[in-house]
Amino acid sequence: MTLRLFDLSGRVAVITGISRGIGRALAHGFAEAGAIVAGCARSYEAAERTAEQIRAKGGEALGVLADVTRPEDCQALIDAAVRRYGRLDIAVLNAGINIKKPSIDFAAGEFDTVIAGNLRAYFLAAQAAARQFMRQGRGGAIVMNSSNASLAAFDELGPYCAAKAGIDGLVRALAAEWGPHGIRVNAFNPGYTTHSMTDKGQDYLKTGAAEIIGRTPLRRMAEVSEMAGPAIFLASDAASFVTGVTLAVDGGWCAA
Repeated sequence: MTLRLFDLSGRVAVITGISRGIGRALAHGFAEAGAIVAGCARSYEAAERTAEQIRAKGGEALGVLADVTRPEDCQALIDAAVRRYGRLDIAVLNAGINIKKPSIDFAAGEFDTVIAGNLRAYFLAAQAAARQFMRQGRGGAIVMNSSNASLAAFDELGPYCAAKAGIDGLVRALAAEWGPHGIRVNAFNPGYTTHSMTDKGQDYLKTGAAEIIGRTPLRRMAEVSEMAGPAIFLASDAASFVTGVTLAVDGGWCAA
């Protein structure tokens, strides 16, 4: 095995949720590995801002407006990538949402929002990508951003834990079903990073830093840039016989 197996040069990768945090880091990481990036956000300006940063460094990227809880937007994202670049090779599903509060206080609508923004959105985007892969007849790679919250219990994250556990199950089901088409489906499961998707979560990263670090065997939180490597591995030829797996990227949190 050589490092060339990790090279994504010329491959077209759709990435959802590229405006900030892990998604933005994934977009930059995939571009640095040679991929052509078509990334979306719920704000065109935010998606295009990340795309412009990639282009400024010599990469190729396209920003797309899409709400991936909507099947028509998922399809439009794939169509935009194929229209511009002629094909699709990789789909990285990252966009998500979270509400942190005691489970006893969750309204039904809030539960639905968390499930829709994570599990439903991932299924719809994977479905749109798989249809394109099947039309092309050359297989493809789908990589989902899950969480160590799918593997362990966290206070005030009941629906989020359920959604992420659903993603892990979805990975196994789709890998089995779509494997005969040459489509690989995997997930990486981040632990605590220095960036949270919510203001309340960001506050906790500050106030709870000592507890988080003390509970993590590597004794630190991850930088969001450290999520790019595992995702690139799962999307690359280095993982050509890997499908249906969830890869913990949590500094040993779930092992401790």
